[in-house]
Amino acid sequence: MDGKKEFLTEENYERGKKKVITIALIVLVLGLLIGGSLIATGIIKSSQVETTSSTARSKETIQSEIDSLNSELATLKAKKNQEFTSNGFSEEYYRLDNEIKTKQSKITELETEKWKTDSGFNSTKDTISKAKYVPLYMFGAFIIIASCMISGSIYLFAKRREITAFTAQQVMPVAQEGIEKMAPTVGNAAGSIAQGITKGIKEGLKDSDNNK
Repeated sequence: MDGKKEFLTEENYERGKKKVITIALIVLVLGLLIGGSLIATGIIKSSQVETTSSTARSKETIQSEIDSLNSELATLKAKKNQEFTSNGFSEEYYRLDNEIKTKQSKITELETEKWKTDSGFNSTKDTISKAKYVPLYMFGAFIIIASCMISGSIYLFAKRREITAFTAQQVMPVAQEGIEKMAPTVGNAAGSIAQGITKGIKEGLKDSDNNK
């Protein structure tokens, strides 16, 4: 008996309870960190989309650039024609021609940008971009809720002894009061039953003697 290891000791119980509570806290902290990180990532990404949208230029600004480029384009075309008249297909002529093509390409890009602004294309694009990050919010919230539930279950398991004691303490005064009030009645009933049994035995013995 002396060499046998005892498991059912108060020290082992307290040690095991601390380990279970530590596990509950670890689950809770990890869930909050992972879920919070996912939600924070979603917020940051959505904010970046909003920042990009807020820096988009107005259609008036775009139109102003288009008008400026058209004015420069007209000047370049005039110079190109003049150069062709004077020197034919010279090096300057091809340089002006390349510059004109560059300006025209830029004007096309600005026209496309203006169309996107007018049609609300950018707004729709931003909405779609933000929708990509909705799963981050959902998964983050799910992980937080699940970790809280699991951690709470583990913690309640560790505190089951205290909860049982608390429940017993709630019921005990009522049970004690009921026993105290019922005791006299039970005692009287028991006395009556005992008297009835004794009387029955005596009458039985008396009948037996008479029969003899």
